[in-house]
Amino acid sequence: MKRIIPFVVALVGCLTFATGSVSRLWAADGLVLPLSPADQQELDKRLGAGVVGQALPSNPITDPSVYFPLQDRTGGFLVTSGPNSGATQTLTVTQRPRPGGQAAAWRASLSPSQAGFIHQTSEGHLMMPTVTDTNHDVLVISKPANPFLLKGMKPGETRTFKQKIAVNYLDDPTRNDYSGSMTGSFTYLGTYQVTVPAGTYPAIAMRLKYQGKVGPANTQDTAYYLFAPQVGMIGVVSQEDVEAFWIIHIDTKMGKVLASSGSAPAGN
Repeated sequence: MKRIIPFVVALVGCLTFATGSVSRLWAADGLVLPLSPADQQELDKRLGAGVVGQALPSNPITDPSVYFPLQDRTGGFLVTSGPNSGATQTLTVTQRPRPGGQAAAWRASLSPSQAGFIHQTSEGHLMMPTVTDTNHDVLVISKPANPFLLKGMKPGETRTFKQKIAVNYLDDPTRNDYSGSMTGSFTYLGTYQVTVPAGTYPAIAMRLKYQGKVGPANTQDTAYYLFAPQVGMIGVVSQEDVEAFWIIHIDTKMGKVLASSGSAPAGN
């Protein structure tokens, strides 16, 4: 069986696969999967009405780096919902050299205070073993590493999981201050026409649903990530504050969309 950890947390567990109940249509060049009313409503609420539009033909992810290019770049993201709505965040992807001829790692900022480290496996998966949050000086360790984008994942495919989470403070990372477990599902929803300030793109949509307990609070959440070919992430709905959400159970969910791109090509 395969193992998978969703974005930002550690997964330990066996996966099963399931198919969704969304209606499916076949086009000549791929599977067309309209969003469910619940997903459409949430994306409209968090990103803006009409941002995620028409369903387009979808295909398996044969090369994850097409959707998240491994190249240095800077993007300006407009916050569309949450406490900082209307603000702009500058997020970067940068290569980080490693000694002794090791393959370079990649650092991807997820918010002004959060960053994840990404490496490409020999199988072609993009994995994220750790995430840091400098606002609270915490480190989230994933064993095994979090999948960021998985080679071979099919449109409409869902992977269910059980996982363990560890959140440690940077002043003493060997001490396990908070830990817990959760269950959830990771779904490749399909491909959609996505319109953001930076342009209009055909983008794949990934959804992460989970529930569990870290520290004193039980919690649950749903996150969405939109990736455009040769561009990278162009939209996201997720928690902005690791400590506040997982440990104190304060909802810090925000939506944001790509407003400007430094090195990636512009949309239509």
